[in-house]
Amino acid sequence: MATNQERKAHQRQAILAAGVTLFTRDGYKATHIKDVADEAGVSQVTLYKYFDSKLSLGHQVVIEIINQGYADFQKLIDDQQLTFPEIIQTMMINKVQMGAKIHSDFYQFVTDEMQSKLGSTVVREAYDSGEKTFWDSVVARGRAAGMINPDISNQALLLYLNMYVSYMSTADIEPATYKKLGEQLLHLFFYGFVGVPPTDASPTDPKQEDKS
Repeated sequence: MATNQERKAHQRQAILAAGVTLFTRDGYKATHIKDVADEAGVSQVTLYKYFDSKLSLGHQVVIEIINQGYADFQKLIDDQQLTFPEIIQTMMINKVQMGAKIHSDFYQFVTDEMQSKLGSTVVREAYDSGEKTFWDSVVARGRAAGMINPDISNQALLLYLNMYVSYMSTADIEPATYKKLGEQLLHLFFYGFVGVPPTDASPTDPKQEDKS
């Protein structure tokens, strides 16, 4: 039999899962607290025991999406059966697919949360807390595959990553535009202007290019 603490943890997780489903599908504004409670199989009174407002629930739903995203991508990075290009390609595809599924209204809500425009910094803090560990793992796999120039330091790589993420978190880009350009932007993010990703077997070395 589940303990009271386990029951509460299960209820809270069910509410978060319902929030993720409904906000993503229907948008933040169109989703009412009653909708989330019904989806989670709890009363509104129970929901308010865990989240004192719709905005508070919204904060935690975005954090749940961030944490789950890190966890899912970490599984890819830890899968030794995948090559580094396969990892990056899968990350790109998953990111684009995820963006395509998000209602434009909720996408705007997430953007506002990342910019701390809604009265709280908890979402940005959650993103930042997992960022370095995650990207350190990505860089480590890339270096092990011989696909990252050894002359480029981790410090420079993380600075580049932070510049990209910071810009995308604060840029005034219409959700529909980002969705349309998402795959192209991610390709540029990972592969640069060259446009052709190197392979594990043939790491790019600019010093060796076009010597004929």
